[in-house]
Amino acid sequence: MKDFTTGSIPKQLLAFAVPLLLGNFLQTFIEVMNMFWVGRILGHEAIAAVATSLPILFLLISVLIGLSIAANIIVAQAYGAKNIKYMEKTFANSLIMSVALCVVVSAGGIIFSNQLLTLINCPPEIKAQASSYFKVVLIGLSFMFIYNWYSGIQRGLGDAKTPLYILMLNAALNLCLVPLFIKRFGLNGAAFANIISGIISTIAGYFYASARNPFFNVREWDFSIDWSIIRKLFGIGIPASLQMIIISIAGFAIMNIVNGYGAIVTAAAGIGQQCDQLAFLPAMSIGLAVTSMAGQNLSAGKMDRVKQVLKYGLLLSLSISIIFTLFIYFFPHQIASVFTRDKQSAAEIIPHVVGYLGITCFSYIGFAMVFTIMGVVRGAGDTVGILILSFISAVLFRIPLAWYLSSKTTLGEHGIWLAILITSYITALLNFGYYKLGRWKKIKLLHGREQAKVMVEEEKEFGCRE
Repeated sequence: MKDFTTGSIPKQLLAFAVPLLLGNFLQTFIEVMNMFWVGRILGHEAIAAVATSLPILFLLISVLIGLSIAANIIVAQAYGAKNIKYMEKTFANSLIMSVALCVVVSAGGIIFSNQLLTLINCPPEIKAQASSYFKVVLIGLSFMFIYNWYSGIQRGLGDAKTPLYILMLNAALNLCLVPLFIKRFGLNGAAFANIISGIISTIAGYFYASARNPFFNVREWDFSIDWSIIRKLFGIGIPASLQMIIISIAGFAIMNIVNGYGAIVTAAAGIGQQCDQLAFLPAMSIGLAVTSMAGQNLSAGKMDRVKQVLKYGLLLSLSISIIFTLFIYFFPHQIASVFTRDKQSAAEIIPHVVGYLGITCFSYIGFAMVFTIMGVVRGAGDTVGILILSFISAVLFRIPLAWYLSSKTTLGEHGIWLAILITSYITALLNFGYYKLGRWKKIKLLHGREQAKVMVEEEKEFGCRE
C-alpha cells in the first residue's frame, strides 16, 4: 500500500503507473496473442467473429465496471482520510453487489446473444461462429470481473504490484493453453483457455494477497449490508457505467457501419483496434494512477498536490503517446502482417489495416489528454460530469460524423477512421474545459459523520497494518 498525500509526485506517479502499465500491457498482450493465434490457425473469418463480438462484450462489461470504479474511488478517499473501518466495509459491500450484478449480466448476455449480434449487423457468414464464441466468453465473465474489482480496490490503496503478479500468471497460462485449445476446439477453444486461466489465477491471487495483507482476508470482512455505502457505490458507479455504456453504444454504431463494408474490413478494424489498445495502455494506466493519487489527496484537502498530479500525468502520458503514434505511423505494414497467416489473406487485409492505422494513430495524443484529465475528475467522484462529456463526444459527434464521412463523401471506410481522429481532440477540449470549470472540486464523498469515525484506535490499527 502507498500513501500519496506526501512525497515526490513525479516519483510516486512513475512508481505507481509502471506496474499498472505492465499489468495493462499483459492484459492486452493476452488479447493480442489470442487474436494472433486465431488468425494464424483459423483465418480472417474467425478474427472477424471475435472483432464483431467485442463491442457487445464491452457493453455488458460496462454495466459492471462502474461498481469497480466506484470501489476504487471510495477506497482511495477512505485510505487518504485514514478511515480504515469505512474502507473495509466498502470492500465487502462492493464485492456482494458486483458478484450479484455479474451473474445477471452474464445470463442476460447468453440468452439474448443472437439478438445482440443482429443488432450490430453481424455479417451472416460469421454470425454462428461469433454467437458460439460470445456465449463461451460470458460463461467466464465472473472470474474476469472479480479480477477487475480486486484490481480497483488495490489501486485505491496504492498497490499496483499485486494485480501485476496475478496477471503474469494469467498470461503464462494463456500462452500455453490458447493455441492448444484452439487446435482442439476451434474458436471456442480460445474462450475456454481464457476461462481456465482466469479461474486458476484468481484463486492463486486471492491466497497470495490475503497472506501478504490482512485487509484482503475475506474471512475477516464484515459482510453486513451497509446501505449508505451501497448508495455511494451506485451513485458513483451508475454514471460511470452509463459512460462506459455510451462508449459501447458508440462502438456498436461504429462497428455497424464497419460491418457494412464486409468481413475483410471488419477483420482489418479488429486488428487495428488491437493496436489501438496497446497504444492507449500507457495513457490509460497513467489515468488510473492519477485517479488514485488525486482521490487520496482530495480527501486530505491537498489541492496543490492534485494540480501537480495532473501536470506530471499529462507530461508523461503525452510523451509516451507521441512515441506510439510515430512508431505505428511508420510501420503499419509490418504490424498488420503479424496477424495474417498466408499471402492471400495478407493481400486482402493489409491495405485496409494500413488505412486504419495511418489515420487513427494520430488520435492517441488526443486520448492521452482525455484519460489524464478524466483521472483527476473521476478521483473526485464526479462521474456524472464524465458521463455528460462522453455522451456529447460519442453520440453527438463521433457517430454522426462517422456516418456522414463514410456514406456521404468519397472517403468510404476511411471516413470512419477520420471521425475517430477528429472526435478524439473534440473530447480532449471538452474535458479540459470541464476541468477548468471546477465543478468536480465540490464533490465530497467522506464528510461529517463518516469522517468523525476516524479515531485514535483506527490510526493505531492503520499504523500496524501498513
